[in-house]
Amino acid sequence: MSFNYIYDNVSKYYDMMYVNEESYKAEVDKVVLIASEHNIHSGANLLDIACGTGAQAALLQNYYHVTGIDLNESMMEIAREKVKSAEFIHADMFNFNLSKQFDIIVNLYGSIGHAETYEQLCSSIECVYSHLRTSGIFILTPWSTKESISSKLITKSKSLDLSGICRMETVTRLSDDKVIVEMHHLVSDNLNVSYHKHIQTLTLFSEDEYVNSINRAGLKLLTRLSPKEFRMGAFVCTK
Repeated sequence: MSFNYIYDNVSKYYDMMYVNEESYKAEVDKVVLIASEHNIHSGANLLDIACGTGAQAALLQNYYHVTGIDLNESMMEIAREKVKSAEFIHADMFNFNLSKQFDIIVNLYGSIGHAETYEQLCSSIECVYSHLRTSGIFILTPWSTKESISSKLITKSKSLDLSGICRMETVTRLSDDKVIVEMHHLVSDNLNVSYHKHIQTLTLFSEDEYVNSINRAGLKLLTRLSPKEFRMGAFVCTK
């Protein structure tokens, strides 16, 4: 997910705080398995939507020719350094035209929750349809759903020598379709401590809204994976 605020304020610690290598590897292994089950193998072209600093792309490049898109150019600069074999393009996941089709398209880690409306959700998936080759695979992870959302508190801390970061986030349902995520970070840079706070609003869609948006775009839903089967759960689709 493209956390513009987090990157701008605590960029030195972004991957340390938000990237778990074990869970990312398991996620990518599942992508590779799903693709192979549909006769898509190493060397295929893959589009990583909302690629951020390239954490998934760094693993996906071991199997595919990767293109990543994101709105945060600063984060993509990190991704370009990290994944030199991939191409990273500044683009909006709700309205993009790359004049190219892909064998696999992924939108992971709940980035779709940044859609402000159902129409914007549909617009994103329609863009996916136009960029997915026939018989290609699209994997979408929702940022929770209207049916499954629950309030929660997230805490984590990491340190390296005299620097480090402490993270505390609260997730609270604001209305039927909106969630507030209140983010707090204490950052120590060589023992100089600063505090950063940010509140962002994300959109919840129902299971039916996801399925309807997939159908409306012209894609076919193959399976709905639970969070136990795929991190944050996933809709697996084809064209």
